[in-house]
Amino acid sequence: MSSNVKLNLPAFTAFRQSPHVIGAVNAEAERVAARANALGHNSHGGKPQYGVLPAIPSNVGTIALVQAENHQAFVDNAAHNTLAKALGGGG
Repeated sequence: MSSNVKLNLPAFTAFRQSPHVIGAVNAEAERVAARANALGHNSHGGKPQYGVLPAIPSNVGTIALVQAENHQAFVDNAAHNTLAKALGGGG
């Protein structure tokens, strides 16, 4: 049995840019940043801090960025792959 499905790409893109999806993306980015902050290893320079740039619509949907907020976080992420681990990968 075979069936064809025709996708409405402009409608799907509009959905991915909707306020509901932007809120969900922001919430998930905040959770990832919180996990990264919990996983961060203290160094002689202090505690690494990870933060979120709020979600914005892109050409195909919505994106939010979780980033290192201080030098300790850059070092921590380079040494321990903290952001990948916070996403659930990076073993």
